[in-house]
Amino acid sequence: MRKAWLFLAVLGLLLALAVCQLVLPPRNMSAMENRMLAQMPAFSVQGLANGSFTEGVETFSADQLPLRDRFVSLYAVMQTLSGKRLNEGVISGADGWLFDRSDGWSERNVRLNASSLQALADTCGKQACLLAVPSSAAVCSDKVPALAPLADEEKLLAAAGSETTLLPLLDAMKQANGGHAQFYRTDHHWTAAGAWTGYETVCAALGLTPIPAPETVSYPGFYGSYYARSPLPWMAADTFSCALPEGITLRVGEEEKEGLLDPAVLEGRDKYAALLWGNHPLIELENAQAPRAELLVIKDSYANALMSLLARHYSRITAVDARYYTGNIAELTECYEGEVILCIYGLSTLATGRTIALMDGMPY
Repeated sequence: MRKAWLFLAVLGLLLALAVCQLVLPPRNMSAMENRMLAQMPAFSVQGLANGSFTEGVETFSADQLPLRDRFVSLYAVMQTLSGKRLNEGVISGADGWLFDRSDGWSERNVRLNASSLQALADTCGKQACLLAVPSSAAVCSDKVPALAPLADEEKLLAAAGSETTLLPLLDAMKQANGGHAQFYRTDHHWTAAGAWTGYETVCAALGLTPIPAPETVSYPGFYGSYYARSPLPWMAADTFSCALPEGITLRVGEEEKEGLLDPAVLEGRDKYAALLWGNHPLIELENAQAPRAELLVIKDSYANALMSLLARHYSRITAVDARYYTGNIAELTECYEGEVILCIYGLSTLATGRTIALMDGMPY
């Protein structure tokens, strides 16, 4: 009898979820997971025949499941209570720290991206410098559980250094981490303190005299990318912090932004995305009072916390996000008069894709 009632209860729950999914309008985005959700695919006979339509419906049903965020959180709790340290590729460490599984990172990808950067610099007669940002697991190793599935980041960095000029960031971050946390607990990005360490490393390489740190602003309630994949309800939020130098203008395309932070994004969970108004194919930072002329940066999102500090030295920084830029990078460098092409990239991005190597206009 109990089994019958349990069966009816589960059946009733499934029916209720199905009815809600039919009645409720589909969501466009999951704020917790920080990604766009699948929408109902358009029906076509060809799609039905090749299976793409039914696959699309399955993905839509999973993404649009009512109370999806609660179920994702519940699953993370069940995994943790069962003693598992790994959930959706996120490693649970000591003192509430979360880390990314990295044992699948590719040394070949690192070499291809680094060698392509060097080839571009050689072709246009410039100097290439790579600031590869390590993961929090490599810097905060005392918080990582034993036998965690991690890559040998020192080996990957050595591979990058064998292909181009690699700036010595890992050791600098390890030394600085004792006084100021270099990374967020719930996110893969570095803190304002971590970005400052990167800034000092770049200054040393490019012959710049570091300018004293500008005012830093803080915003509580930040839950990052690791939390989005493993949302444990008892996890304490980070406090997002960033430096805001004065006198710098941000241009995204033809539009001049008001300030360096997107205020709408600061109201949400993923506050790091507010920096420089998110990720765009090409942006420019201008500073009429800067002593140097220009700097070309090839970047991913790590650079967003660092470039405003560098903009105090350059009248113009042109930054290309290799993940989204569809123009010809070789043509862009033809009108670049600076001496250095600076690449600010997360080691995770270098090792998990070939976004630099596959840019249009790369020599090979």
